[in-house]
Amino acid sequence: MTAYEIDDDGFVCVVSPDRYAGFVDEDWELDDLLSRFVEQMNAGSLFLAYPGDEAAGAALTLVAKEPETAARRTSGVVHVGEGGLWLTDYTQLTMAAQFADEGPVTSSARRLAVEPGTYLVGLSAIGEEEYALTVRPHVGDAPTHASVPWFTS
Repeated sequence: MTAYEIDDDGFVCVVSPDRYAGFVDEDWELDDLLSRFVEQMNAGSLFLAYPGDEAAGAALTLVAKEPETAARRTSGVVHVGEGGLWLTDYTQLTMAAQFADEGPVTSSARRLAVEPGTYLVGLSAIGEEEYALTVRPHVGDAPTHASVPWFTS
């Protein structure tokens, strides 16, 4: 198990920088950004969930097996290339949305130890301010998203 935290904005952001196309516009609106996130999730370049502001800084543990019980769950498929799979943050994704030359990963991002391939990334709320992140190989159909999971506003 590897321990992380949910970012300061209450998001869990896992990205494949080889595939991610995050630029929206220099003057994007929140709806534009959320639409881009959904598009990139459905394209297999991003897994993003918003447990909420109250989850900012909460424990996020990378586990090998999805917990048997959870208050909430969501998942998505990410196609990982040579650039790897990274736990990044909402702030960096907003920078990539505003500036065409800005990528989704900075020095503060954490690389997850996976080989190139297709993965099902899952997030489970398993307790008060405690979340589990799973990354496991995936074959088959990918879940599609109409919105950012758990987005409450």
